[in-house]
Amino acid sequence: MEIRLNIDDDFIGNLVKQTGSKPTEIARDGISVFSWIVGEIAAGRVVLSSNQAGQDVHRLVMASLQQVERKTAAQQAKNATAKTASVE
Repeated sequence: MEIRLNIDDDFIGNLVKQTGSKPTEIARDGISVFSWIVGEIAAGRVVLSSNQAGQDVHRLVMASLQQVERKTAAQQAKNATAKTASVE
């Protein structure tokens, strides 16, 4: 699938400078990381960052990830209801 995006030149330029990667590599890596994050959220995990001492913790919050959380919670509730019904 081909996806075309308009991304601010300065934004990509800064990422290119910081990483030494080409814009296409940055986009590919970004999608790979997002895919991993979605899998983590779907597994009921949270994605956090902290300083090297493990302090100053921040949780990654995005609207699309909140949708994954809601869908996961709904599926878990549905599964729990199905298990309860089959036990009775």
